[in-house]
Amino acid sequence: MPGHALFITHTHPLPDLDGASLRGLRLMQMMRELGWEVTNLSAGRAFHPIYEARIDEARALLSARGVQAAGPASPLAYLADQGAAFDLIVLAVTPGQPDFLSQTRRWAPRAAVIYDTIELTFVSMHRAGQLQRSERLLQQARAVAEKQLAVIADADVTWVVTDEEKALLEQLRPQAHVRVISNVHSVVKEAPGPEGRRDLLFVGNYVHMPNRDAARHFVADIWPQVRTQLPGAAVRFVGLPVPEIVALQASDVLVTGHVTDLTPLYASSCVSIAPLRFGAGVKGKVLEAMSYGLPVVMTPVAAEGTHAVHGEHALIAETPAAFADAIVTLHRDNALWMRLSKAGRLLVETYFSYNAVKTRLAALLNEIGRG
Repeated sequence: MPGHALFITHTHPLPDLDGASLRGLRLMQMMRELGWEVTNLSAGRAFHPIYEARIDEARALLSARGVQAAGPASPLAYLADQGAAFDLIVLAVTPGQPDFLSQTRRWAPRAAVIYDTIELTFVSMHRAGQLQRSERLLQQARAVAEKQLAVIADADVTWVVTDEEKALLEQLRPQAHVRVISNVHSVVKEAPGPEGRRDLLFVGNYVHMPNRDAARHFVADIWPQVRTQLPGAAVRFVGLPVPEIVALQASDVLVTGHVTDLTPLYASSCVSIAPLRFGAGVKGKVLEAMSYGLPVVMTPVAAEGTHAVHGEHALIAETPAAFADAIVTLHRDNALWMRLSKAGRLLVETYFSYNAVKTRLAALLNEIGRG
């Protein structure tokens, strides 16, 4: 039977700012609908001042979904005071303390512990280190891997968002109980066609290193090959900006910054791009664009976990030249554009819709309840 769940996140979710917020808010809403009482504890680890400035709005979003807001507070201090009340703890942060789970079990003795990785950060960092040939990044990746794998080994269940990450953990921690619960996206019923569309769209939180690298890489290595073939088109970077992204601004490189409602941009842009060279998990920018019927050109890293097939749901390109060619092809071929738009929406509906993920979540929570 459902009980009281504590969902620990870096900050209270603001779903227009980052994919983890959208994921967390929707999973908590689903748990409420499945009969759980849910409390969201903010660990107070904001990545940008905007999270603190909008904390009242975040709490209101939780309240509207029947979720109690607690914190910001140290998770262990909160558990020492309130832990006995919980039957389930979803840990959507990676704790720094090596004894965190043993302390959690001390203060919340009847609670099962789920580690929601959101993405395997050490995989992204390792890929970045290899790409940049940086021993410093590779050392950091090893340190993060040690922390994440220790939590995975100690948790009752670990959630990952892709089959690829599940397979990796089955190699690295074969005794761990790893399950896939992916991200959630709403699919529009109808999408405008390609007529009148022109510009390219990249959506991302640029505090996140893979997005910064992808934006710089696109402007330096891909956009010069595209702009000569698509005169008058522009590429637009949308999301929390940082100085090095603002510095990319040009007449045909538009740094828009944060946009609360992306619907008009999805309805007017011609192509969504995801030129990621490293990363981990499933990419919300890809699935969200597909859910709006906006075709995507992306790298193999960006395609991980999406179930997308090249030429059927999206265009997947490994090299800058192939990426540029795919953009130009999609820009000029309305029949291909329409085919990818329709297939992309169907893919998201099948694997990542609210109902699909809720059904999966209910099964996983029942599995925990059976021991």
